[in-house]
Amino acid sequence: MNDAYRHVLEPLSLSPHLKLKNRLFFAPMGIDLADENGCFTPAMLDFYKSILAGGCSMAFLSNATVSAQSRLQSAGLGLYAPEQASALKPLLAWSEQVGVPVGVQLQHYGGQGTTTLTDAPVMTPSGVPCPRVSQLDPNYRVRIMDEADIAEVVEQFAHSAWLAWGAGARLVQLQASNGYLLGSFLSPATNQRTDRYGGSEENRARLLLEVIEAIQRRTGPHLLITVRLGIDDRLGEKGLQFSQLKETVQALCRAGVSALECSMCVGATFNQFLTYSPAMDEYLQAGVRAIKSVSTVAVGYAGFIDGLDKAERLLAEGVCDWIGMSRALFADNDLINKTFEGRAHQINRCLWDGQCFKDKSNPRFDRVYCCVNPNYLRPALV
Repeated sequence: MNDAYRHVLEPLSLSPHLKLKNRLFFAPMGIDLADENGCFTPAMLDFYKSILAGGCSMAFLSNATVSAQSRLQSAGLGLYAPEQASALKPLLAWSEQVGVPVGVQLQHYGGQGTTTLTDAPVMTPSGVPCPRVSQLDPNYRVRIMDEADIAEVVEQFAHSAWLAWGAGARLVQLQASNGYLLGSFLSPATNQRTDRYGGSEENRARLLLEVIEAIQRRTGPHLLITVRLGIDDRLGEKGLQFSQLKETVQALCRAGVSALECSMCVGATFNQFLTYSPAMDEYLQAGVRAIKSVSTVAVGYAGFIDGLDKAERLLAEGVCDWIGMSRALFADNDLINKTFEGRAHQINRCLWDGQCFKDKSNPRFDRVYCCVNPNYLRPALV
């Protein structure tokens, strides 16, 4: 069995001090189980303990907002206050105990946040609204960031990273994809600025690079930084495409990031990834290959990867360096162990229907559910 997955089982060094036992990680997935103060909860701890015991080499804790003024879900995680950092300590301590590191994904929702939860306009590079959120939030309104706002956001990311490090995290991931704030600066569709933060590829990447520099100043060499990088927002020629990111990827590598995770789509186009499509799967892989060809650090991605057979093929073909799974591991936390133990026939397979994503905006649900996992099976609505 191990010979069949020799690429999957190859260790991966993200730094001289962090070596992963295999090439599989739990990709960021918002499960929206924080308390009303944005603190990590016992229910989240139970979930991530199950994930960490399931055979992956690391996991990302998703969507920890860096600002009380940037929110999307009432049960979304926060990491801007000391009590929120303290609430993370049990998970981070457990991860060290079992040898499966947890990376904390730091998030600013930008134009894809909600106004209703904060009673404040959402911040954007150029005032371009998100059509999807504007339909869901009757109070939705946007404002254009000035340079003082940008400096504040840089400080917020650095502060949140410092809190994560103090709580025991060994790495963070910057959410620079899927239409959220850092990613929206990268895309010409949402960044139409004419100052030093807009226009050229170099200028559009400036905010992300300033965030990285600020975190490094605050935490020194102790905290690893990874980036979830939006490589195509699927908005066509007016938007971001992976052919436009060579300078950005090279700048990120020079800045000292430890790894990249590629992602596609934004709020307005996320439906393209809800259900499996061979054409979209192939396009995503082509984009990842393009990023890997100009990167000097490990490049991975998550998307339509349903198990270890596909993971092994992607690694063997050189599409990427490490493999993320979110929906597949959400459907069965023990998928990896079951495969290695010859119990693949027992796996609860993801249906790839996207219902878990839709739960996030369904007012009748209090969390994200699953179609096949009996531990959080979606209740029937009558």
